[in-house]
Amino acid sequence: MNIVIISYDYSDERRAVFTFVAQLVEQWAKLGHNCCVIAPYSISANKRLHTFKEIIQQEGQGTITILRPNYITTSRLEIGGKRISWMMHEWAVNRALKQLPFKPDVIYGHFWEQAHESFRYAKKHNIPLFVATGESDVAKMISRWNDKEDFCNYVSGVICVSTKNKQESIKLGLTVESKCEVIPNAINTEMFRKLDKTVCRYKLKIAEDAFVVAFVGWFNERKGAKRVSQAIQECNDPELKSLFLGAGSEEPDCSGILFKGQVHHQEVPRYLNAADVFVLPTLNEGCCNAVVEAMACGLPVISSNRAFNWDILNEKNSIMVEPTDINAICLAIKRLKADPYLRQTMAEAALASAEQLKIDVRASKIINFLKSHAT
Repeated sequence: MNIVIISYDYSDERRAVFTFVAQLVEQWAKLGHNCCVIAPYSISANKRLHTFKEIIQQEGQGTITILRPNYITTSRLEIGGKRISWMMHEWAVNRALKQLPFKPDVIYGHFWEQAHESFRYAKKHNIPLFVATGESDVAKMISRWNDKEDFCNYVSGVICVSTKNKQESIKLGLTVESKCEVIPNAINTEMFRKLDKTVCRYKLKIAEDAFVVAFVGWFNERKGAKRVSQAIQECNDPELKSLFLGAGSEEPDCSGILFKGQVHHQEVPRYLNAADVFVLPTLNEGCCNAVVEAMACGLPVISSNRAFNWDILNEKNSIMVEPTDINAICLAIKRLKADPYLRQTMAEAALASAEQLKIDVRASKIINFLKSHAT
């Protein structure tokens, strides 16, 4: 198939962003499909221009063409109730659509907003249009559409990363049950896999007898880095150490932090494998990649008892808590620290769950869905 992917952003040599899109595209190319990614590049945010076109081709596989039309973001400035940055992003997408390297068999919008950006082009050229819905809050994306009914009727199919995402999209009138399929996020198991903990700790200079909590995500209210920090402080245990991988305004500040900051995406598995438990009390998600990655590294998970987690977490591989309850997070950490057998059984269950969430399997499932609904 010739697939055009519309993404808000995309990884490059300097930035590990939207890696979940890049991993999916790479798998499609391995399956022999030709992919063209349109990912506008903000020159105002990144302080530099980007090369417009990049082609990646490996022998015996499909090609990946990445089109990065440069555009300018303007913070929250609006014209007629529409944010200028959003308008500029859409214009950039449509400029790139005029320079595609092939005639698409389908257009795949990664999230509702990006699918909407390509809607007029898809309809004009009679190209099936698909949506990958994985937003933490779908409703925020649709308030400014004045052609919602026409757009939603035109969409051929919707790939949902969770049952919660599917139900939310249906409730908002964006789609119907027959157009949807739930295919949770997945990981590249060549990168995210079980490694030798002793070796990982040695390389990161972490004591073998430390009990280490890992957090991966933005340091903000939604992801809950500060809540993890507060829970660790409440545990009042000098043996408790932590790794906080991320960045943001709500920095964790508990005692026992071994590392705090950003690392390259390829380095994340080493940090996860050096930990004993993964904690992410997030308030809202589509389907959290960080949780799936942690499970693939064999970590028991402490996360939120909310619907977006229910397709990937259960009582065998995790402890689910109210994400705003600091004491509940603290007690879950204490419970896993005190019970090595529970940690081991949950770790084994996490690995088994992750086996069902491989990126190559997900890529094939989505291709089959595209073929069956591209009418």
